[in-house]
Formats: sequence, C-alpha cells, structure tokens
Amino acid sequence: MNNSHIKKLASESGFKAAYFLPPPDYASHNDEPHIIWNAAEYPWADVTLLLIWAYSPYPPDVRIPSYYINSNASYHASVALARRLEAEGVKLLRCEVPIKQMALRYGIASPCRNSLVAVPGFGTRVVFQSMLLGGSENHSFAAESYNIEDRSENLRLSCNSCRACINACPAHAISENGLDVKKCMRFYMDGADYPDWVYDIQRTHMGCEVCQQVCPRNAGVKAVMPPEDISRAFDLETLSKGITKPARLLVGKNFTGNGKLAKEAEHFLKRDG
Repeated sequence: MNNSHIKKLASESGFKAAYFLPPPDYASHNDEPHIIWNAAEYPWADVTLLLIWAYSPYPPDVRIPSYYINSNASYHASVALARRLEAEGVKLLRCEVPIKQMALRYGIASPCRNSLVAVPGFGTRVVFQSMLLGGSENHSFAAESYNIEDRSENLRLSCNSCRACINACPAHAISENGLDVKKCMRFYMDGADYPDWVYDIQRTHMGCEVCQQVCPRNAGVKAVMPPEDISRAFDLETLSKGITKPARLLVGKNFTGNGKLAKEAEHFLKRDG
C-alpha cells in the first residue's frame, strides 16, 4: 500500500482530499495534552495523513449547525478508514495534531482573521481528521510537497482588504489584529450553561457561524437545506422537552451533555417566540 492507495480509500470513505505531511515537530503545549505536537515518541511514524471533509452549510436562518453534523460524520468516517487500513496491516495512530498550523506551514490552506483556515475550493467549510502512518515491508508512505495556488478570485481576496467578518461578528470578537478568543461566544460554549450575553446573541445551536456566512472565501460554497430527519431532530419544541437523543446522535454526544441542547432551545423559544 502507498500514498495513491490511501487517497483512493479516503475518497471512497467520503473525504474530498488526503494530504501526506511530515510528522509534527512542534514544541509541546502542556495545556493541550490531547494534541500530538511532536511525534518524537512515535519513531515509526513516516507521515501525517491529513484528511479533508468538505461540507455545505445550511442557510443563515437555520439554527442547525451543519458543521457539527459533518464533524461527527467525518469522525466516524475516519474511524472506519483506520480500521480498514489496520485490517490490511498498516501501522497507524488516529490522533489530533496541530492541524491548522500544519495546513498553513505546508501550503494547504491560508489563514483567516477569525482564526480559521481556508482551503482552496472549499473555503472554511471543511473538517480535518488526522492520523500518523508508518511504513513496513508491504506499505510505503512518503510526505508530499504542496503549494496550492489560489486560483479562485474569491479566495484571492486578502483579509487585509476585507472587513466582512469584523463588521458581522455579533460579539465584536474580530478585529484587524485577528480573533480575541475570550470575546468569541464559542469560547464559552463547551459546557451546558452559557453567560447571558451569549444566549442573547446566539443564532445557532452549539456555536456561531456568522463570520463564515459573510466570508468571501466561502462565496462559492452553496448552502443547502437540512434533510427532514435533521430538521425534525432539532425542532425547538421537541428539544425543549428534553427529547434530545436524535439530535445528539447526529452531532455527537461528547459536546451535548448536561441538557445543553434543551437549554439552548428554551432560550431560543423565550427570546424569539
């Protein structure tokens, strides 16, 4: 098995692109121990496989976050792909690496003011999955070089000449200097209880997509309506009654515990009727 074979399997699993980068070699960050910043303790690792799952957003007036649904789908797709590779004898480790830093460093993406990165052809509407791969007598993997030329006129627009996200951010968390993470509502949404000001300006469940909705780099990514089963699972009246299991299965349970979705639904209903 080699790079080409992996790319084919990744495509069959639903990923739009697969990049082969060197193993991470950054200084470790003790405050993020779940991320492998430096692969020195995995000397068998030959490459970092960076997988891109592209998705379509839902219209701005839809409260359901397309990102989280696709994040959950991409997670399960990466697990299935890893099992398939392991069954063929590939040594690997499914893990988190400093994805944004590596995507920028190796020419896969460009930075945005809102701290996200944009991938040509997909904008910021992507989910990354990653794993370390090791070669053997039957499998050989090698890092590849990338310098993706930005051919899209929309993607050529520099953040330096654009204020769309600055003007649109409901929390005023974005400036010419980038994102002030402690002003961003997403910073406060890992738990189930948010500050009142977050509930006051929140538009979508579990996060905020306003800066992505206005970003010119996403102009070519068309919105789609959510399927009926997703709309039904996120019905506000249903969620407010504590019937959240269908929605939690769609977006993953790790981020939706302690009545998170029900509390959001209650606030949406109270605020917007």
